[in-house]
Amino acid sequence: MTDQSGKTAQTGTEPGIHSTRNHVVAGLASLIGGEQFGSSIGGMLDNMDRKALARKQQQLLAAQGDNHAVTWQSDHSTMRATITASNTRQEEKSIRIVRNANVAAPGALHAIGARYQAVSTTPVYLSPSTSATVAMTLPAHATIMVVGRLTGQNWMLVSQQGRSVGYVTDTALQPVTVASHHAATPNAFDLDAAPAAPSGRTVSSTVNASVTCRDLKTVATDNGKSSTATETACRSGQGVWELN
Repeated sequence: MTDQSGKTAQTGTEPGIHSTRNHVVAGLASLIGGEQFGSSIGGMLDNMDRKALARKQQQLLAAQGDNHAVTWQSDHSTMRATITASNTRQEEKSIRIVRNANVAAPGALHAIGARYQAVSTTPVYLSPSTSATVAMTLPAHATIMVVGRLTGQNWMLVSQQGRSVGYVTDTALQPVTVASHHAATPNAFDLDAAPAAPSGRTVSSTVNASVTCRDLKTVATDNGKSSTATETACRSGQGVWELN
């Protein structure tokens, strides 16, 4: 992260924000930039503004196309910011997959990190084969996180509460939209809120993945002072944007 002078700003974290070598930022209320801003912008923000700017940045990364600038204005101070995402691209990276121990390790995949919905009653297999053991069954309209699609295959690796629980054929799932959410039956439920897969022991694997990345630029101003942070954010298989 750099300020207007071009100097690298020191990155810090707020309590409750998990920081790794890649500065992982978890949750919509956490900042891709703000909670992690160092002296350049961080010194200009109070805690409320950091969280509010966080939400605005997350909304931009999730919903807006390239070079679409959005503005943010604090509701209790004179702070304001202009945020722009650009250069959306695919990058090849090694990512870590946490899975139930009885779930087969995935090969290379295209990371997705989004919620999908079962088209009908759908089996989740312990390995990418219809002859494999069924780990659980998704009711029609149930939602689950798709980590990614196996490279060159029609299999999706799905996860529940941060751990991969098995594989589903891609034709059995569809992306969750507002329309499909409201069209779901009254008995539809979110599997992350209602665990169904055996918890048991978990293991982790490092796999090669094609990951969606975007450049994120935030220009903050307050009382005539201005500071700029420019970073790269990549979306993980759990839908978490990570700063590189």
